[in-house]
Parts: sequence; structure tokens; C-alpha cells
Amino acid sequence: MKAVVMGGGIAGLLAARVLSESHEVVVLERDALTDEPEYRAGVPQGRHTHGLLVRGGELLEELFPGLRDELVERGAVLADAGDMRILQPAGWLARTHLGLPLLSLSRPLLETTIRRRVTAEIRSGVHVTGLSVRDGVVDGVLTRDGKVEADLVVDASGRSSKLAAWLAEAGVVTPEPEVVDSRTGYATRLYEAPADFPVVFAESLSAPDVSRGVAAMRVEGGRVMVTAQGANGDHPPRDLDGFQGFLDSLRAPISEMLADAEALTPVYLFARTASRRNAFEKVAHWPAGLVAVGDAVCAFNPVYGQGITVAAMDALLFRQHDDFSAKGCRSFQRKVAKTSQLPWLMSSNADRGWTEHQKGGLLGWYLKKWQVGVVHDPDLFSRFVRVVHMVAAPASLLDPVVFRRLAKYSRQGPRPERRPAGSTPR
Repeated sequence: MKAVVMGGGIAGLLAARVLSESHEVVVLERDALTDEPEYRAGVPQGRHTHGLLVRGGELLEELFPGLRDELVERGAVLADAGDMRILQPAGWLARTHLGLPLLSLSRPLLETTIRRRVTAEIRSGVHVTGLSVRDGVVDGVLTRDGKVEADLVVDASGRSSKLAAWLAEAGVVTPEPEVVDSRTGYATRLYEAPADFPVVFAESLSAPDVSRGVAAMRVEGGRVMVTAQGANGDHPPRDLDGFQGFLDSLRAPISEMLADAEALTPVYLFARTASRRNAFEKVAHWPAGLVAVGDAVCAFNPVYGQGITVAAMDALLFRQHDDFSAKGCRSFQRKVAKTSQLPWLMSSNADRGWTEHQKGGLLGWYLKKWQVGVVHDPDLFSRFVRVVHMVAAPASLLDPVVFRRLAKYSRQGPRPERRPAGSTPR
């Protein structure tokens, strides 16, 4: 069978990697691709910090044995997930060694290294214009240069997917997507990394009070990527003075830490961060020979770093699924929806704090306890990190031991001011 994958980003490459075990696979990518790690128009978030969750790293290693070592050889920085320096509203997170490998690197390095290992045929510079649908069966894709025939078409074209519109042209109606928009914007600049700069250093956004934050990560080439983040429309500016002023306004002392660091790039902006979920699994007349994965189905606010991990989980579904009839494709979309369910709940609920009135009650009390607990208690910090990195189920946060530990912490104090945050744990 021949499979055509629309999109040569990470979701498309991972789908192609698994499908190549049983299919002839062709990947169609609109951008021109090279063998070097380069930023490209099709990944506008590629110039900004990319969080590869621990679970995502494990899945990539499963798909590409030795990938972690190869990335480290090419400059990626390897650390323990428990060694992150992160400022929350209640203070700096507790730290403890977790034995969970965390890779810090740029998106171009990760994507290029994966692409070199994929055995499928990759055609770059191809503009897909639609689907070829006959009698309820997708038998290929349409491009500016003609039709590419396929027994299976996989939409992995990400946030820019036009699948809903193309299905509508074929008479297939899809539900309106669910959208949660925290109105978060980024501004990123690369610096030479100071010798003692942490691998991961951040101040977290926290609705509804802390609308400014930062994520800084050491990446290949002895550099540190600094992404200023602003939620609820409080976006960092592009001009250098405005960007620096934004960093100066943070509680975390990122400005002091970079005071003597040489800036290597201009400031780049990104604000297309709304979370969007398409309920393709609910479409009654879904055609045969067509499935969608990754951000084409469920696009997360990039601040949570879930996209690559969910894309890998989607790709692995192809190992357990070989029925791509209309019924089989609907079944596959239900599996994709289930894969993204928990990550969606975690990130979208956090973002709703910026857009919806949140009542306190038991949940509010519980979350406040956690905000304090992860600052003072290494065990709670460990549980929290494992859930965030998707190596443990959220149910682990409801263990009776957790309730006893949380009961020790009183209500969170007053809202934090911009300055100061206290000393930085080096």
C-alpha cells in the first residue's frame, strides 16, 4: 500500500517512520528542505524555545534508537528533569534528582536529525491544494503539479491544516473546532550562554495574576534561547529596548543573568498560540483512506510543550491499526482523540483561567495547595514533574499520601509583585 503524508514537520516525519514499516511512504512538504538545521516558514514557532517532554524523548528514542546520543553529539544539552530552575507564584520550585533525561535543543536541530533517519521518500517544495475524493474514498492528494495517488492519505500539516475546508468541498461536514485562546505571545532572542547559566530557567505564567514570564534554555552552539512570554494580550515587544524592559519587569532575575552575555540575533515574535481541537472522531461520513494526526487534529498552546509528545503517540497508533476503510478511519480518529484527551484537559483548563471566570471551591483550594507544595516539598515536586512530562498519570496526584502532604501547607500568601523574587538557585 502507498501512503502519502501531508506535512514534513515532526508529526509527519514520525507518522512516516512508523508507516514505512508496512507501507510505501511519500512525504509532501511545502517548504524547501536542506540537510542543515535551518528555520523555515512552515514552522513559525521554530525560532522559539521548544520543550521536549521526557515522555516525548522516550518515544523518539524508541522510534530512533540512539537518537538522544546523536543529538548530544550535535550540541543538544542533556540534563535531569528535576534540575530545572522554575519560578512559580509561590516561589522557586523545589528541586530533586529524578533520573529523567531532559534534552534542551532547538527545533531545527531536532527536526533535521529526525528527517535524516526517516527512510520514506520526502518531496519538498510541493504545494498541496486539495484531496482527490471518489465515491467516499480518498485516493490521493492534489498539488499544483498534479495528482499524487495514494491508498492512504495522512494529514500532518499542523496548525495550517485545511482539511476541514477540503472535506467540506467533498460534502463532508465537520464540527466547528473547540478553541481556547489565552492570547499568549512570544518574543525570542539568542545569546551566548554564560558559563553558569542553567539548562532550563523559567518564570511561569499563572492565570489570572501573573501575565508575564520567560523560558530560557541552553541549546546547541553554546547559546541560550530566551523566550519572553506574555498572556492575556500582554505581549513582549520586538524592539530591543522594549524587549529588555519586559525582561527587567519579571520577578525572575533573567536580566541580571544575561547582563554580560552577547546577544546574537534580533528579537523574533510569535503569537499564534491558541489551542484548537477538531472533533474529527465525531464525523459521521468520514471518507475511507484518510486520517489526521498531530496539530492538524489537536494543536496545543506551545508554552506547555505537549505537541511533539502527542505527535509521537499518534504515530505509534499506526502499528496497531491496518484498517483504513471508512469505518477503520473513524476508529483511528477516535484513538487519536483519546491520545490527546488528557494533555488537552491539562493545558486548556490552565488557559481558560485567562478567558473565563474561575470559581474557587475545592478545585481552587487544591490547586493553591499544589502551588505551595511544589515549592517546599521535593516529593510533591517529583510527582508534579512526572505528570507534566507525561511519564505518570494525573491520578498519581490524588494519592492519599499527597493529600496528607498538601494538608501541611496554608493558604497561599498575597499576590506576587513583579520584583523581587528572592535569590536565584544556581
